[in-house]
Amino acid sequence: MKNFFEESDFLKSTIQKNVTIQRKPQVNTIWHWVLLILFGLLAYGTMTQQFLLIAVFVVIAAVVKGPLMILWGTIYSILVAFFPPLGIVLSILFFLLNLGTVAKSWRISLTSAYFYFVPLLGSTSRAILKNEPDYVVMIFVIVSILGLHFLLNWLYKNNSLSRTLAWSIVSAPYALLVLLLPTRFRRIKTARKTIKR
Repeated sequence: MKNFFEESDFLKSTIQKNVTIQRKPQVNTIWHWVLLILFGLLAYGTMTQQFLLIAVFVVIAAVVKGPLMILWGTIYSILVAFFPPLGIVLSILFFLLNLGTVAKSWRISLTSAYFYFVPLLGSTSRAILKNEPDYVVMIFVIVSILGLHFLLNWLYKNNSLSRTLAWSIVSAPYALLVLLLPTRFRRIKTARKTIKR
């Protein structure tokens, strides 16, 4: 399918001249600095402190997303109960939407992985080496924060907003937990059935 915006120089120049979006530099927002501070806490903390902070992230995301998930689940269940063929159509539609979201958000997923795995790598190396000098830990934290800063700038250049980006990164552990929970419950139920026999 042709993209007329890309092909038409007149259309492109006219829109660029007449439509201006004034967006505050995302590096100057509070959400950018909150992400850097939270990352610094994760990078500096011990493994126990990191897991506690991630648990706080999960609780915050559950408080915000949980009721919305219950509401959406109720609406979806009612629609499927009254119109069963609609369930197949909606499932296919949501599957395709999720594939599109994953394809579009690979940069955010990469940044989220950096946000959580780099501090975990640092705390693991500190646990193994035991007597690391404080200046080595601080150098690691500063270099890691600079790396996150450049990753965030890269995302801002690709039209990400700092607020939505901060929410995506903070709620990533909750999304991972929700993704893994149903399979864990099925294993527990299967294990209980085999024990009762």
